[in-house]
Amino acid sequence: MQSIRFDDGYKEFMINDDPNKVIRFDPTDFAIVERFNTAMKNIEKYKDEFDNNEDTADGLESAAETVNKINTYIREQIDYIFDSPVAAIALGNKSPLAMVKGVPLFERFLNAVIPAIEKEIKAEMKASEKRVSKYTSQVK
Repeated sequence: MQSIRFDDGYKEFMINDDPNKVIRFDPTDFAIVERFNTAMKNIEKYKDEFDNNEDTADGLESAAETVNKINTYIREQIDYIFDSPVAAIALGNKSPLAMVKGVPLFERFLNAVIPAIEKEIKAEMKASEKRVSKYTSQVK
């Protein structure tokens, strides 16, 4: 079978300097912002469900089911944001809701990745400006 090869923009990022934890996604995909906003709204909805299910008649078992459902959903939403299976690599087996200094683990991850995305987008915009200026300078 023949293969068509081109740079699709995907880049690899190591998580916490661990060479065994590498995620791959396209940080310059402008749709990532839309997916991020959609996913965060969806996650907030599920977090509200968790908050409203604190003490039920079924007790701990029901709460565990709810947490499991929310954990799975958050992982799906993280993969949706990056259009790539990154949640398992980035979070490992920990619950996305695990608190680290008062902030859920999934939020810490997303807050850490945003600067990398911004950096890559700025670099691409700069490269694009050079290419565009080459053509616009010919018009002048």
